[in-house]
Amino acid sequence: MTHIPMMILLSLILILTAGPSEAGKESPIPLPKSEGSKSFDMEISNANEKGIRLFETGNFEAARKYFSKAESLARQLRDPALGVTSYNLGLTLHRLNFHEKAVDAFAYAKKHSRGNPRITESRLLHLHECGFNPSIQCKITPPPDLHIEVSN
Repeated sequence: MTHIPMMILLSLILILTAGPSEAGKESPIPLPKSEGSKSFDMEISNANEKGIRLFETGNFEAARKYFSKAESLARQLRDPALGVTSYNLGLTLHRLNFHEKAVDAFAYAKKHSRGNPRITESRLLHLHECGFNPSIQCKITPPPDLHIEVSN
């Protein structure tokens, strides 16, 4: 009998912690190799790849610089990679706790996602979108470490 309350408690803890850790598993998206062959496409792709490598090692500040470069080039050139580069930048800004800046990057990513499910179904994107916009209903509770003041 005493094992049942302990099992319920453990289950509750797992349920409450599943959301944020699942969102924390989101990772940067590589660009497809087949997209374009112009030199500026390669520059965007190279900056994005360097950003991914730095992100994976935990060097988020350096990754931010490369993702910012990739996103800036993609914006200037109206490149199809804009959704991916904006998403990667938003993800990195989230890891650096620059959530208000991440909101802008995620919004741009969503607008230019081209139907990419890693972007359109991103839990972090949704948390940033609804956490800063009271007119959008949050279907999930933002984790306490998100530090979004308007999320109540």
